[in-house]
Amino acid sequence: MLHHCSRVLFLSWPDYSFDDLAGIQDNLDGPAFAEAAAHMWADTEGQSLMEDRALLTCAAADWEYFSRLPIDSFGYTVWHHFYVNDLIEDVELQPSRLRWDDDTEYAKARYRSSHDMRHIFLGLGTEVYEEVSLQTFQYAQLPQKLSALVVLFGALKLLATGTSWRQLVSLVPLAWRSGKAARSLHCVRFEALWEVPLDELRARYGVVPVGDRYPVARRHPDAAKFRSPYATQTRSAA
Repeated sequence: MLHHCSRVLFLSWPDYSFDDLAGIQDNLDGPAFAEAAAHMWADTEGQSLMEDRALLTCAAADWEYFSRLPIDSFGYTVWHHFYVNDLIEDVELQPSRLRWDDDTEYAKARYRSSHDMRHIFLGLGTEVYEEVSLQTFQYAQLPQKLSALVVLFGALKLLATGTSWRQLVSLVPLAWRSGKAARSLHCVRFEALWEVPLDELRARYGVVPVGDRYPVARRHPDAAKFRSPYATQTRSAA
């Protein structure tokens, strides 16, 4: 774990990897995800996830369908966020050296697979100050040591460079309050919500957005002609 910590601390993205972050989380946050699993079993929506073990993957998503939904919908916003940030690709993590019980492992996998759904609910992009703000929200909902480390060291890096420090200082308190007030987003079956307006979902789950990136004001010019890379792979395989 020290190897992963040192890489995240002293290197800048993308010189460290998702495997480094996952390695830290695997070692430190088993208790947090055991708590998440308990939340899910106690919640009607979360219980259905625990029973069928659903995960969100880029390969299984209907990206062309998302790109043609109304621009205020959750599904279109998911497409826009993933497309403009070049995220339409599943991250393949190395097998964990430390495994917890099956419920905890599923809660962890589900949480990771829905990471960017929380970006969207909060109206946050992928700049460092936005990621730190998101981790603040996540810690308020489900105390994770990895989130605490990202907030601490992310804030120190921004303070040292002077980059986006004012934005961070203004957003972090909002993110904390939003996380405390909202329903637990790790219990949400996002797959059933694509056609619902994003702002309606925020009201439903009690999420106060802290950024203003979403919903977008205009449809992306590439949306009308977008073709999913996974659809191309499927046709090629056939």
